[in-house]
Amino acid sequence: MIDPAGLSHAEPVVFAGDLFLRLAAEGRLVLDPAEADRVIEGLRHTLHVLTDRVHLVELLHDTPLDDIRRLHPEAEGAVVDAMFAEQVSGGALRRALDELPKYIRAFENAKRP
Repeated sequence: MIDPAGLSHAEPVVFAGDLFLRLAAEGRLVLDPAEADRVIEGLRHTLHVLTDRVHLVELLHDTPLDDIRRLHPEAEGAVVDAMFAEQVSGGALRRALDELPKYIRAFENAKRP
């Protein structure tokens, strides 16, 4: 999406956790166990990364960058990246923390031999 000033904005992120849960419960989302396990592992990894990122943003939100630099030389970049991602996503990272467990449950329910 482009605003009148010509700046590009990301489209809102749409999550479908409830849809995936319903499809799995109805038997319309079906995967063999090995493939489901690969998907679940990727989702769990993503959930772990996002949890760490959101926690970092919350933990250091009001901390001056000079103080963050003193923690570790690479800390400033990581904090700035995490805060920027949260701002640009319009809160989608936090919503993802609620939605990803639904995806994981759905794919666990979708396992069929």
